[in-house]
Amino acid sequence: VHKAWERHGRIEWPAILAPAIAAARDGFPFPRTSAYYLSVTWEPIWSRFEEAAKIFGPKGTPLTEGETLVQAELAEALTMVAEEGPGVFYEGDLAQEIEALILATGGFMRVADLARYEAEVREPITTESFGWRIQSNPPPAVGGAVLVHMLALLEEAQLDDPVDRLRAIIEAQREALGHRQEHYKDPDTIAAGLDAAIKGVHSRSTRSSATTHTSSADADGYACSLTESNGYGAGLAVHGMLLNNTLGEEELNPLGLHSLRPGSRCHSNMAPTIATGPNRVVALGSPGADRIVGAIGQTIIRLALDGESLQDAVAAPRMHLDHRPEGVRLCFEPGLPGEQIEGFIHRPYEEIHMYFGGVQAASVTLDGRVDAAHDPRRSGGSALV
Repeated sequence: VHKAWERHGRIEWPAILAPAIAAARDGFPFPRTSAYYLSVTWEPIWSRFEEAAKIFGPKGTPLTEGETLVQAELAEALTMVAEEGPGVFYEGDLAQEIEALILATGGFMRVADLARYEAEVREPITTESFGWRIQSNPPPAVGGAVLVHMLALLEEAQLDDPVDRLRAIIEAQREALGHRQEHYKDPDTIAAGLDAAIKGVHSRSTRSSATTHTSSADADGYACSLTESNGYGAGLAVHGMLLNNTLGEEELNPLGLHSLRPGSRCHSNMAPTIATGPNRVVALGSPGADRIVGAIGQTIIRLALDGESLQDAVAAPRMHLDHRPEGVRLCFEPGLPGEQIEGFIHRPYEEIHMYFGGVQAASVTLDGRVDAAHDPRRSGGSALV
């Protein structure tokens, strides 16, 4: 965030953190989606660590929807970052606290490791789909790679008929995710494997083709897409800040603990995306692990091919292929003809469901009109200021 502010920011650094500091200090109603997640992770994760338990269960039991979540220590930590800059996190007092807790719980990350970290500016991975330019998170992240692979495949498909469209999305998702499972084991090989896959897709085409999420846009034409993830969380809290468990997630770290080359960047499903159409720029993204790509891709199709409004595109029904030991489940929401697709275990949902992600989007047109939309599947919000 600080790197982006240095390159594009127009207000003072402390002003950026002020709303978050106020929310943490004053508290806010605990969201429904967070309450559900906490209910299933309280015992195995958060209740085991004193600091985390005080945040999410101040009365000894996990917070429920609507109860007030107050994070006084987090407000203090963010105030330190606002007043002293991000260095306090990487080398200063907060870094010292992080090191002490990690060493006390059996880890080995030190302040020197934090101090060596640098934000990297990379060129986005880009494709052209349905007359729109799609730019997403590049390798070593895999989410953006799978997204552009999937959209490139869909360029060749027949998408007018609902059954044909669903079948095409299924096949594109299966091939894109299949390629990922086959080739994206080592972060150092992602770029080469992806490049070959995308070139293969485009060579078959008849046309030339050139965990929380927040999107924003302004009347000056700026659009920002930001996805952040704590994974399931490690259960550790330092001055109110939660530490992630990314290296412990097999999907994101398939080589296993302590197997990555020092200095490597771990895999990520996150795919913050900028989609540029004939008359507007849309920033969008989603939480949802391996459902992230499908949620974003299906939203883009609704925007680019169907010309739907931002809110309608975000709320439209979605599908996802879920690989299980007993077979592949075709999960789909009301409004999609999933029952007409053979060869899968059908898993229809009676209503739209948080399982299918939580897309947040914001857009700006060429004449400066701004719009925003949030996914009704999850707790969230959108506002025009």
